[in-house]
Amino acid sequence: MNINEVIKYPVLTEKSELARANQNVYTFVVDKRTNKVEVRKAVEFIFDVKVLKVNIMNYDKKPAKLGRYAGFKNAVKKAVVYLDEKSKIVLFAEEAKEALKEVEEAKKAEVKAEKEITEAEKKAAEKIKKAAEAKQAKEAK
Repeated sequence: MNINEVIKYPVLTEKSELARANQNVYTFVVDKRTNKVEVRKAVEFIFDVKVLKVNIMNYDKKPAKLGRYAGFKNAVKKAVVYLDEKSKIVLFAEEAKEALKEVEEAKKAEVKAEKEITEAEKKAAEKIKKAAEAKQAKEAK
């Protein structure tokens, strides 16, 4: 099966949002023909994350009524995906903006650290020069 056809959409309920926020667990509705291995490969490929384990549940169609009309809700197959602590999937635009801000802050911190290192190196170089000048002055006497 094609990797792009495996995952249909994420499940966005209160329970799944709590699991996503607290335990790094994501829930997706997947194609009826898929298995755990295909779901793992698809999530790792599409979202570029590390998957620890996958649980799959089949839900049968349910009777539903709307006014005087009776019918059924579609049968679905859900996959619960457990991710590594370092991995994260961005589902909303606000989360993407926050992630970009965090990356920019990390880059700024790295640049700041590099500047501090260069200042320390400059001070060390000045001390070495002074020591070399003092040594030459002693040899000249």
